[in-house]
Amino acid sequence: MPINLASGSPDPRTVPLEDMGRLVDEILVRRGREALDYSETSGDSDVRGRIAQFLMERGIKAEYDDVLLTNGAKEAIFLVSELFSPNTVSSEEPTFQGFISTLSYRGIRAYPIPWDEQGPMLHIMERRLKALKMWADPVKYFYVIPVHNPTGWVMSLERKKYLMELAQDFDFKIVEDDIYGVFTYDSPPQSTLKSLDSEERVIYISSFSKILSPGLRVGFIAYEGEEIEKFRRLKREVNHQVSTLDQLIVGEMLKKGIIEQLLESSRSLYRRKRDLMMQSIEEFFPSSVGCTFSRGGFFTLCRGEGIISNALVTESAKRGVRVMPGELFFYSEESGRNSFRLSFSYSSEQEVKEGVKILGQLLRERR
Repeated sequence: MPINLASGSPDPRTVPLEDMGRLVDEILVRRGREALDYSETSGDSDVRGRIAQFLMERGIKAEYDDVLLTNGAKEAIFLVSELFSPNTVSSEEPTFQGFISTLSYRGIRAYPIPWDEQGPMLHIMERRLKALKMWADPVKYFYVIPVHNPTGWVMSLERKKYLMELAQDFDFKIVEDDIYGVFTYDSPPQSTLKSLDSEERVIYISSFSKILSPGLRVGFIAYEGEEIEKFRRLKREVNHQVSTLDQLIVGEMLKKGIIEQLLESSRSLYRRKRDLMMQSIEEFFPSSVGCTFSRGGFFTLCRGEGIISNALVTESAKRGVRVMPGELFFYSEESGRNSFRLSFSYSSEQEVKEGVKILGQLLRERR
């Protein structure tokens, strides 16, 4: 089996198999007919209510009717992209490859804004917004991942406030992808952009894929604006609903406090694995390769002059280590060709160190 430093899946040891098995048995005994039948397109009302309560921990005030369940965060992105049209979208760069692929599928370009250790470089965005203001159809949506994929950097509160001010001044909405928001390692989870929103400007997206398992496809959109009805109609046509059984499993885990307990232990595990990966990179990588220090999420983005990331991915796979090519996270392949993404979430501690060591040997040879 190759060492998997590519996957954004949670550590298999964090998946609460026993709890999940017991809950499935209970659900099928008590609510079997309901669990195996259709549910509302928006999702089970009780489950949505529990998600609304869960969001209070993120500083978000939402009613159950503001929540629409989706098949993971990726479907949420697809539903929200129904609002987009050419020249109306901007996003950070680098960013989630799934967002880039959705825009590509819809034939839409995004105005990329570079990201640094504090978040999107909003002074650049402000200049661009002023330049675009004369257009008939300027930027109307900005996509951002505050606990960032692929760099692992965390958007500062100052940048969040700045972004909210820009949204008000230039009249655009923010699509906040908070899928890694509960995983920060050097400070408690940060305030969400949605918690700063008093004007229905933030469309909030998240999922339980990184907390529980990616195969349990329960994500959601939380938004109180009229567009939520448009998302419902589109979802009804795409796939009608999220699996009722999956919904009820998540609802019971929220009800019994299992998810909160899991988050505490998972953060501790991922902090140790983050530290191990960073230490191993410092020990084994040549100084010509630099990697971002992950303060949250599951990843680090590495760059090195002369690296051809697709070639590195192929060579590392031959040596039993899987990594992600950096081009996937940039709108231009040229921008990401000298980079690659590593994940510390899925593999064991021993595999993380061994995988980085093998990559370090390969990078030194290529240099």
